[in-house]
Amino acid sequence: MKILTVLAFSFFTLLYCISTPAQADSSQSIQKQIEELKMQIEKLEQQMNSKTDDTATGSPEAWHSEIKVKTKKGTGLTFQTTDNNYKLRMSFFGQFMANYTDPDTDMDDNESLGFSTKSLWVIWDGNAFAPWMKYTVQYDLSGGGALKDMRLSFAKNKAFIPTIGQYKVPFNREFLNSVTAMQFVGTSIITDYFQYGRDIGTGVYGFLGVGMIRYDAGIFQGEGPITKNDKGDKSLLWAGRVQASFAGGNAKKVIENFAEEPTLMVGAAIAGTGGSDTNIGIPSGERKVPHTGTTTSFTADINYSNPRFSLTGEYIGRWADVDETGVGDLYDYGFRVQGGFFVIPKKIEIASRYAMVVFDDEAPAVLKKVGEVEDVEADKIWTFTQGLNYYLAGNHRWKMQLDYTFRRTKSLSGEETDDNMVRAQVQTYF
Repeated sequence: MKILTVLAFSFFTLLYCISTPAQADSSQSIQKQIEELKMQIEKLEQQMNSKTDDTATGSPEAWHSEIKVKTKKGTGLTFQTTDNNYKLRMSFFGQFMANYTDPDTDMDDNESLGFSTKSLWVIWDGNAFAPWMKYTVQYDLSGGGALKDMRLSFAKNKAFIPTIGQYKVPFNREFLNSVTAMQFVGTSIITDYFQYGRDIGTGVYGFLGVGMIRYDAGIFQGEGPITKNDKGDKSLLWAGRVQASFAGGNAKKVIENFAEEPTLMVGAAIAGTGGSDTNIGIPSGERKVPHTGTTTSFTADINYSNPRFSLTGEYIGRWADVDETGVGDLYDYGFRVQGGFFVIPKKIEIASRYAMVVFDDEAPAVLKKVGEVEDVEADKIWTFTQGLNYYLAGNHRWKMQLDYTFRRTKSLSGEETDDNMVRAQVQTYF
């Protein structure tokens, strides 16, 4: 546009000079003006070409030079602005499993072998508007698809970080351990029966003592993930947890193996629900069973790990006052002991786990239902699991797992049933 303006101005100036008799004898002056205009036009053309080259080569004046794109082994693909106010990291997580079960029944056709996509997650996390305004979104594409996490955190002060959204209730250690870093193919029976799962709510967490202590507290809807509490029930779920690192590492994450140095971590938590339509977790994972009454649960755990060896102990107890039973002060409890040893550091690991759940004899049958073949009211359940892990990438991000589980269930009548299960799993996370 500037070039066209200069050309037009030159043209009319020249026309005026030629048409004016007083300037007829000033040809040298006119020629000089024309030369000056040509020089201005050439200068403008050089400036325009320079801007075009800058945009093409990615100079500081180009818009995309303000966005950094980077990849790091095992941490996904990251887009980030140079001022760090916006960041988006995309990751992929998949678990593919083969499962053989041999239940203790008289029917041979109850044996089964199946293959499944256990998890197929897309994960987005980062920050928006400011480096301390953080977000995490996790969506599971397997099956019918489900939103796992949608969490917003305001981490301007590391000692006090408000959080809102859908995420894991801060309670038992095994469930809080990331599914991407599990030592076995699945969780133990104490998590199956006592976890509070994911829920929608708000809370706060923070780090004290240079990261050596972490605390979590929150209030949740108590209805599980992706639900609406339209009735305004007073059955809110509350939970609080604290964990401390007494040697090595820090208390930021719950990790049971792959320690870089000797690490000792201890944790404890308490949670409860109350009011109408209270929900309690059962073996089908995060599905809930509604009942009327109150529950209070507590847990304590300890973990020691070093580069070759890991050992974890965890205990969970639950008091329940379930109105429809007419009996109060019911108490169920469970525990697990789990350990692993690296035959080849960061490559081949042998792991073992023993877990037990003991129910109060008066507890409702729906809380003790075992399996789908028979409606067995369990009095006690224990399992022993032996696993073998091969870490292809030297960590949990690319690995193969194989484990065998023996399970014994004792009913209220004293009858015992045994089940056997073999699982193989391939996991990738990048």
